[in-house]
Amino acid sequence: MKDSLKKLIDKTLILEYKLSHSTLGIDKTCITHKNLNDDCYKNVHAEDLTRIIYESILYYAYDEFQLLDGDHQKMFIKAFNTKFKYNYTATDLAKRRLGIYGEALLCTILHHFYNTNTLVCRGYFYDIQKKSEVTGYDSFHLIQKGSEIELWFGETKFYENCEDAIDSVFKNIEKAISDDYLVNTNFTTILQKKGNITDKSSKLYKILDQWEKCIIDSLANELIKNQIKLVYPILVTFNKINNDYDETIKTAIKHINDNYNHVKFDKITIEHSIFFILIPIDDVKSSKETIIKWIDKKEPLM
Repeated sequence: MKDSLKKLIDKTLILEYKLSHSTLGIDKTCITHKNLNDDCYKNVHAEDLTRIIYESILYYAYDEFQLLDGDHQKMFIKAFNTKFKYNYTATDLAKRRLGIYGEALLCTILHHFYNTNTLVCRGYFYDIQKKSEVTGYDSFHLIQKGSEIELWFGETKFYENCEDAIDSVFKNIEKAISDDYLVNTNFTTILQKKGNITDKSSKLYKILDQWEKCIIDSLANELIKNQIKLVYPILVTFNKINNDYDETIKTAIKHINDNYNHVKFDKITIEHSIFFILIPIDDVKSSKETIIKWIDKKEPLM
């Protein structure tokens, strides 16, 4: 990631506080891991966040080795034809509904603030024949700490309405946090793209290589045996309510805890932890419209 983008992120997205917050009387969510906090970021400059998302699409589409010595502007334009289901002639509504904006922001936030490394670039998961992305998590990142590996396979929602965004998260979250979805949907897909894994010296790459070359009775058990954990960050970006940051955060947390305290994750055997990243902003629709305008006119990157 270029230094100019890193500096823009640092001055635009500020960690306002972590939850729970006793002074404000805001708890963390009912599904957040006991050892983790929910992180609430404040967007200081609206147009700068829009620029961050636009620039982040490049790093969401390509890994560091592909970008090395490449023409970033040409690669950026090419990505919309070869890696994403972007239709230049589609309606503005159809373009606003694309997930790429939130997914690119999640990718950048995980890299910049949480020091994750890309496992497989999400841009590899586009099916040219079907012109669609393969089903899976919104990010495929990892953190390797000595012999331990954390898989940061996350989700993102970038909606105008806070409660709609949250409801969309919980629509499939129990399915997403399950052995079946993790192994049969995502690891099977990653295995097909194994050659594109960035760090081929990682323990995870070696496990996948072994899985490809012989029969492993249970990949889930293999992940447990090798101390591999799932971390599931959920980035939710939405409009502020009545231009009040704290009240917006309270509303979001209350909606989760009032409506989803029954949610259980009993279909996953590997160690897992969940936390939220919340970013209330002024105008989601306006931000998306600006990004679309820049994409359509091929706005130069920084």
